[in-house]
Amino acid sequence: MNAAPPSGLYLTRPEELRLLPGAAEAVRTLNRRGHRVVVDDLSSGFADAVPEGAEFVRGDMAVAAGILAGPDRFEGVAHLAARSLIDDSVRRPERYWRGNTQQSLVLLDGMLAAGVSRIVFSSTAATYGQPERVPIPEDAPTRPANPYGASKLAVDGALADYAWAHTVSPR
Repeated sequence: MNAAPPSGLYLTRPEELRLLPGAAEAVRTLNRRGHRVVVDDLSSGFADAVPEGAEFVRGDMAVAAGILAGPDRFEGVAHLAARSLIDDSVRRPERYWRGNTQQSLVLLDGMLAAGVSRIVFSSTAATYGQPERVPIPEDAPTRPANPYGASKLAVDGALADYAWAHTVSPR
């Protein structure tokens, strides 16, 4: 079965601990490098696709924040998880505002409480809406055309605000 791996969290134990929610290829790559899945809500993945040898805990960003607050120390977070179906976001925008924006804020607050200041965030070209040119330069105007893009853009803004106020460092 070629099911998409869960979005999940990744952990490396002894020296460099990292927490990584999201994205299938990143999950496979990080697992090959010794990082282990810890948490996923399975909203778009399947538990039976968790790579062999990985730990698995079903949960959301509140669970991730709880892991950050636990006894292990984390150097950073790679947040790659998202609800990302554009048509669904138009029909049910509340799922995207809660799932992408609100859950990201829960994770950011968990990072602050745990003293974790580095984050890699997987945004989306959907924050730009219909681009004026391709490839899209990063300084292009952002005009999301749907709730998915708007919810991810809101997280981009929150990251900038958290970085300014709390030294959370987007990479």
